[in-house]
Amino acid sequence: MAEDTKVYPTGLTEKEAVEINEGLKWGTRIFGAIAVLAHILAFALTPWLH
Repeated sequence: MAEDTKVYPTGLTEKEAVEINEGLKWGTRIFGAIAVLAHILAFALTPWLH
């Protein structure tokens, strides 16, 4: 039952913690990509920055 070992202090198992971490990493990457795109569009479409 090594898979059921809790990761303290969260009370999650190792597998659950890894799954949440992977989702968080992907969410951060998607957010970052949208932020970069928004900054590029803001730079390209606002005349006072040129």
